Amino acid sequence: MSVAGRWRLRILLCFPLLFIAGSELRAQDAYLVTYGPGEEVWELFGHNAIWIRDPDQGINHSFSFGYFDLDRPGFYGDFARGIMPYYGSAGRIEREFEFYRERDRDIRIQQLNLNSDAVTRLFNRLHQSIFPQPQYYAYDYYWANCSTRLRDLLDEITGGALSAELKDRPASKNFREHTRALTAHRFFVYTGIQTLLGPMVDQPISVWDEAFLPKRLADALNAIELERGPMVLSDRLEFESASVSGRFDAPGVWPFHLVLGCLCLALLLLSRGTASKTRAKRSGWPVPVIVSRVAATLVGLAGLIIAVMWLASGHEATWQNAAILILNPLWIFWLLPLNQRWRAALWWPLLICTLTGGLYLAVPYGQFRPDIVLWFFPLVAGLLWLAYEETASSAPGARSRSM
Repeated sequence: MSVAGRWRLRILLCFPLLFIAGSELRAQDAYLVTYGPGEEVWELFGHNAIWIRDPDQGINHSFSFGYFDLDRPGFYGDFARGIMPYYGSAGRIEREFEFYRERDRDIRIQQLNLNSDAVTRLFNRLHQSIFPQPQYYAYDYYWANCSTRLRDLLDEITGGALSAELKDRPASKNFREHTRALTAHRFFVYTGIQTLLGPMVDQPISVWDEAFLPKRLADALNAIELERGPMVLSDRLEFESASVSGRFDAPGVWPFHLVLGCLCLALLLLSRGTASKTRAKRSGWPVPVIVSRVAATLVGLAGLIIAVMWLASGHEATWQNAAILILNPLWIFWLLPLNQRWRAALWWPLLICTLTGGLYLAVPYGQFRPDIVLWFFPLVAGLLWLAYEETASSAPGARSRSM
């Protein structure tokens, strides 16, 4: 949820902290800083940081988590397997604000109602979690990201005030619904994520869980009461984005999926009209067969990716994904030179899986994803029709009956 590859620069900005880490802090202030969504994929959910001020000792730094290094050897292979070592970082607040203004991202500042001892303990815990840098931790999109790390630290410093208040309050949306709202403006990112996510993200969550989003954590803190009063003393918008604000209630994209589904179905069915023009040729495949092979390849590869994410990766949010019933990896076997008997034996399971998956994903129970069904179900339905005609045409006696 943060910007990749900046840790080398941020270490240089943090050297003053190394010299004051062992000293006692006095007369300091603590703030939660929340940054709005950005344009890059890793910026879509926002970011946040703890800002510590101690003018007497020259401390004016932000501390945050959720950083990764694209240049680390093996990064992409580890990421594909669900191995995501992320780390925290710190830097001068002026540089931090300058960066987010340049990225045209909201900057929201909340002053926390913590006494000097609590801020000192917060500073020390942040420092211990970041230095020596990079100090890696196992990242998770929903359970261990930049926002949940700060939530947990603030809960620790306040003696469990956050968890006591937030764990029993139901959230406004589950993980999938929040993910939909924040990615709907990026159609293919939205479709890819919604296709890959499994049932884990459909479960009801609490406001405590909902705080995986920096904005939701900031909103939740406004309702926390401590013994010394409200946890948030002030809440102001330091900088307002001109282009990327207000994504938390983005409209759905199902009309685009419906149009694409209809276009795919039309393309597959129209390919049948060329059969009479190609049937007389003695060499080469008829157009419907070529189209069905291409479609089967795409659908089968998509299903294979879903299967690998489920069975061979640590991305728990992708496990038990019912989309595999429609985007079925068994379509890969359709590309093999099977005889009519084997094709018929393969076609029936594909039909049953497609109907079952379409129904299961279209009804508001279980893994409710009617938007992607509107695209993928017509596509696979057309593919099933072409596959059926191909199987029937290769049956014994089919050629003599057609002559």
